[in-house]
Amino acid sequence: MFFLLSKILVVFLKPLNWVGLFLLLALFSPKAKWRRRSLQLSTIFFFFFSNHFILNQVINWWEPETITADQIEEPYDIGIVLGGYSNSLILPSHDRHNFNNRGNRFFNAYELYRTRKIKKFLLTGGSGHPIENRPKEANEMYQYLLRIGVPDSLILVEAESRNTYENAVFSAELLQEQSGAKRALLLTSAWHLPRAAACFRKTGITFTPYGVDYLSEKTRWVPDSLLFPYRNGFNRWELLIKEWVGYWMYSLKGYL
Repeated sequence: MFFLLSKILVVFLKPLNWVGLFLLLALFSPKAKWRRRSLQLSTIFFFFFSNHFILNQVINWWEPETITADQIEEPYDIGIVLGGYSNSLILPSHDRHNFNNRGNRFFNAYELYRTRKIKKFLLTGGSGHPIENRPKEANEMYQYLLRIGVPDSLILVEAESRNTYENAVFSAELLQEQSGAKRALLLTSAWHLPRAAACFRKTGITFTPYGVDYLSEKTRWVPDSLLFPYRNGFNRWELLIKEWVGYWMYSLKGYL
């Protein structure tokens, strides 16, 4: 029930929907005062959520600093790679694996493997869609790793989890069976890491957090950043707001 409810509520967490709602109120409200205030709010929301400078300051505050690849001197036994970086809807897909804009979750993990910073992969993530029957991402990535030459013995697969909490619980169960896996590196998007790390700590796993897929950028004092609408602003605010609400809901549920 909690899983389904969390997916349904997503529609209310999109700033672009808020702008659209106030525009509709501005068009159809029966009173002139309501129409004027709705138009004002819509305009304020549009420029606030599309401002790159404000967004970047918030992201810099939220995303944690973690160790970097050059600070890893001894290889980690396991790199736990959280899913959410694939797009199973893109065609063609029968002869390739299609990544979404979260692809750095995987590619940074693969780079660590190739540079001998991690010895094995633990791929965690099934299908998180509440209605459609989509492929389980960890299974798809297992096949992909085999195709690009990673030995089967170096890949662990957890393909039943549907959210971050289940990622942590099911991965912990799998790791308990790996007697030689004493040092683990947890890899996920930096904006997602506070919630993910809290979930994994709750399971008792000992790990080192490793942020990838950072959204934060250098502060730029230029008109493009300070004044003009940023086309990715609404999408990134949506990620942040969903993550904050998710963190709060997980806290209420005792997942953290």
